[in-house]
Amino acid sequence: MLEKIPFLHRDRAYNIIVEEDLSFEETHYILDCLLEDGAFETLDDVSSDLYTLSYNGKTYTVGVDGLDVVIMINH
Repeated sequence: MLEKIPFLHRDRAYNIIVEEDLSFEETHYILDCLLEDGAFETLDDVSSDLYTLSYNGKTYTVGVDGLDVVIMINH
């Protein structure tokens, strides 16, 4: 079941939507990568973007829609 979890990162609140548990370290890393890529710069944009990230041997597909961040772990 997908859970929507409020998550504070660098003084901004995001909604993390994820089916599996993620560590704080993984979540912070993913958000830092998204910030570096400018994923949250156009918060008024209607379209959402997908990103593929790797961390500690795991690959994630991440969707960004405003401040909602949908994270899927690819197995």
